[in-house]
Amino acid sequence: MKASIRDRFLATCRFEKPDNPIRFEAMGVWPETVDRWRNEGLPFYVFNDLAAIPYFRFETWLPMLFGDHRNPGFFPAFVPRVIKKEGSTRIVRDFSGKTFKEFRDGSASIPQHIDDPVHRRDDFRRLRWRLDPDIPGRVNNPMIDGAIAGAKLMSMPLAAQFSGLFGFHRHLLGVERLMTTYFDDPELLRSMAKVWVKLCSGVINKVSKKAKVDLVVFWEDMCFRNGPLISPKMFRKFMSPYYKQVIENAKEHGIENFWVDTDGDCSLIIPLFEEAGVTGMFPFEVQAGMDVREVRKNHPNLVIWGGVDKRRLAEGKPAIEDEVNERVAPMLAGGGYIPCTDHLVPPDVSLENFRYYLDLMRS
Repeated sequence: MKASIRDRFLATCRFEKPDNPIRFEAMGVWPETVDRWRNEGLPFYVFNDLAAIPYFRFETWLPMLFGDHRNPGFFPAFVPRVIKKEGSTRIVRDFSGKTFKEFRDGSASIPQHIDDPVHRRDDFRRLRWRLDPDIPGRVNNPMIDGAIAGAKLMSMPLAAQFSGLFGFHRHLLGVERLMTTYFDDPELLRSMAKVWVKLCSGVINKVSKKAKVDLVVFWEDMCFRNGPLISPKMFRKFMSPYYKQVIENAKEHGIENFWVDTDGDCSLIIPLFEEAGVTGMFPFEVQAGMDVREVRKNHPNLVIWGGVDKRRLAEGKPAIEDEVNERVAPMLAGGGYIPCTDHLVPPDVSLENFRYYLDLMRS
């Protein structure tokens, strides 16, 4: 009998031998990539990276989103509104409480970041009600119930996704203010961390009464090309104790898998996350110096998703063959690995090259 996606996923996470590797070979694709591919023969109904998941037969998990790269976990979110109009631009507050300047006519550009919702303790006190795990509708709503039903119907893994603690602090304070708050007001960060623990643990407690959760994912994105934004000492002081609380609570509900999403060079913080109970990480950006073969040598028990250099996919079939044979093949042989690009597929990759990459990976 053919194994389900969920069976295959759990076997991979346990370093067992699944019948086939999990087929989730791309972290996603840029909108510009989809535009290019549609000119190269991609069907009209594949209009974004979500639509690409079933089209390319990716074997993913079904997410229950309680926080991510855009939202620290606010429920309800802020109502977006225009704060001020200035000539051709306007200042807006988005659903996460951040303020930006953008063009009024909708011209394509990256909005200019202006401010974040928390400056001081009073600001946090005023908005912390939005982070209450018990607020009606956070867990009992059609989106969550739909993910649970879909996972059961299609035998797919079910994942609870949160903003990680660094990401939580960063969402609320902004990067620059967070860096100074470590020294100027550490008690504020500890107070915020306790709210984060209550949010994550409370949600996990509630959703575990509705369904079996297979994976908890934390968005962090706390590293850049030259390493993490905080030192290991600061990590242990401001992050480790709170991660341990959340993960220990989740384990009481039979959850085995805890993954962290962070770009850049995360070498220094992998062991710290492991100490806190994290079992897997992604995406291991090659251009930031990450090599999953070296990561495997140093962290034999870490589940690894990613690490395939997305840039090689634009270089042609020989380069794709080298990448798959030299990097992916030895990783699969050792187990605990889900081969995937190290970030979104960029628009310089042709549809022909991407199809060749998938065919090679699945041969």
